[in-house]
Amino acid sequence: MDSRSPRPIGFALCVVAVMVLAAPTLVLPADSPTEPKLVFAAAGAIIFALAVLRIRREPAARAPEARSDDDVSDR
Repeated sequence: MDSRSPRPIGFALCVVAVMVLAAPTLVLPADSPTEPKLVFAAAGAIIFALAVLRIRREPAARAPEARSDDDVSDR
């Protein structure tokens, strides 16, 4: 009865997005140019947007089925 996806791809993409966004802070020196940091920020934002879209497509994110009042059976 569990409607979760067997593979949490959306969650995995969120984790990857966080790693990409944190990479400039952890790897690059503080006085480095801003262009590489902007590339990491843009890539992280795109990955995060894809993760949100993927999570919204998962079966658990959909609205539950509409049940009539006459339907009393357990599922």
